[in-house]
Amino acid sequence: MRPLIRILLLAAGCSVMLATTLARPDGPYSTHPVQLPAGGAETLELSVMGSGGPPFASTSYVRTLSRAGRLVGIISPTPPPAEALTTLAPSASYVVGEQLEGLGTVAFVLFAPHEEFFDKDKGQPPLLPEPGTAYLTLYAPDGPMDAELSFALGTMQFRCNCRVEVKATRVNRWHPRAEQEGTDGGSGP
Repeated sequence: MRPLIRILLLAAGCSVMLATTLARPDGPYSTHPVQLPAGGAETLELSVMGSGGPPFASTSYVRTLSRAGRLVGIISPTPPPAEALTTLAPSASYVVGEQLEGLGTVAFVLFAPHEEFFDKDKGQPPLLPEPGTAYLTLYAPDGPMDAELSFALGTMQFRCNCRVEVKATRVNRWHPRAEQEGTDGGSGP
């Protein structure tokens, strides 16, 4: 008799979880995977646009799929020059809010594996405070990093009562080994 009660309680709990998940206006998501080599960086142009309605902040999350290492996110209103990516250093300790010359402001530092939401309703400042375009540089100082950047289209559309479009386009990519391979390593002929 007890196993039957446990199964019924488990089924009831699962149905409640499913019903509350379906009732939230989170989905669908616009997801953009990023793969970074050790010490590599990539700048994305993020564009979040709504088709009318009141102003709204973006609702997004960043998830690291790797087992270890840091993922540093640097946000800027203008595209950082490609040569600014060469100033990133693996030994540096990046702090949220820190201004990096030529690159922008450190928006997040995630220690893998981890995910972080950027949603004012969850007590976290949004990645993009209003619709428009911004530039996000993702940097993997400690080792190769697989990550996802996602925007909750359903939540944003629910808040502004409008259609929302999100685009993420690669602007710059830097791989430190590619630069080293172009030189002779400092040795003469």
